[in-house]
Amino acid sequence: MRTIELKNGKQLAYRDQGQGPVMLLVHGWGVSGDLFDDQVRGLSDRFRMVVPDLPGHGASGDFPDDAEFSSLANAIAELIGELQLEAICLVGWSLGAMVSWDLLSRYKDLDIIGLVTIDMVPRLLNDGNWLFGLREGRDHHAFDRDVEMILDDWPAYTELLAPRWLGQGAGEALPELLARVKAAANTNQPRSMANIWKQLVEQDLSSELANIQVPALVVMGGQSALYKVPAGEWIVRQMPIARLEVFPESGHAPNLDQPQRFNKLLANFISNQIAQSAAKHGNHRT
Repeated sequence: MRTIELKNGKQLAYRDQGQGPVMLLVHGWGVSGDLFDDQVRGLSDRFRMVVPDLPGHGASGDFPDDAEFSSLANAIAELIGELQLEAICLVGWSLGAMVSWDLLSRYKDLDIIGLVTIDMVPRLLNDGNWLFGLREGRDHHAFDRDVEMILDDWPAYTELLAPRWLGQGAGEALPELLARVKAAANTNQPRSMANIWKQLVEQDLSSELANIQVPALVVMGGQSALYKVPAGEWIVRQMPIARLEVFPESGHAPNLDQPQRFNKLLANFISNQIAQSAAKHGNHRT
């Protein structure tokens, strides 16, 4: 993996493979960019696949106690600038979707022509006015217990985490996928995971969606143990240019459960956005 040094002095690790239109893939909480391997293998013959490990994850630097959630999107913005990426299709899975919404809400001048979010909502906690958070309707007290478990025995926590992410679409590959999720998770340090988890719980980007003008594809897993499909329907209604794609047999990770279908959807989406962007600007971007 390659690295860049961020303005805060931390290292950000990333992979940059293939040539062509740019896909920037941002992974979920607790794992690493390795879980986009199916996309890199399947699409790097046609696209330039840029896959960072978010701060605190994988081969990147830690996420210290005093870091803010915004530093995740800031790191992605710095990577885009360092690599001089243009005409980007931004793909955010789980935490990566939250980071992508934050990035688009604050960095208006980035050349992002399409957004794909995977099984995520802009706010995790439910209350009387918000019912699209985590499926089981957890409160702050429940999240406090999560933090204790993460710090006490992160490998044991990942044993609970991995099975909740996958659905029937995984089929015979389920044992291998479970092993991949746990292996990616165990590259991470518990304290960084706990720090990011605490920050994630406090986020509410629901009011930002209406201001995101980038065409969006909202992917939801029909068997997700974390979020309900109506949450994706709500997201699509908020965003100016968006459509919903449901993977009925997938869980929280359609990119893992059904990679071939997901890759085809992703390739078609970015190809359409490239064509529309070229027509709009009177040129042909590659």
